[in-house]
Amino acid sequence: MQRIEGVVNNSNGLTSHLSVELVSEANKFDCKIVIHVLDEEADLKSIMNVMALVVPHGEKFFITFEGDDEEVAKNKFEDFLTKNDLK
Repeated sequence: MQRIEGVVNNSNGLTSHLSVELVSEANKFDCKIVIHVLDEEADLKSIMNVMALVVPHGEKFFITFEGDDEEVAKNKFEDFLTKNDLK
């Protein structure tokens, strides 16, 4: 299992637009990808699960990857988080 950490730097928190982008990125991979925040977790491949999370500005989170392409997925998400100001 691989794991990365991030923080929501957007003043509006984890927005619906950003949630859609996260889910879209997650669905490019075969491995299980889960976001963990505020004692909750959501399947990052399910927009309904991610939209149910309320993640405020400044909140830390982590994402876990488990499966055959977990290392590739982790590396791509590291880039994604950096490009989207989530690091």
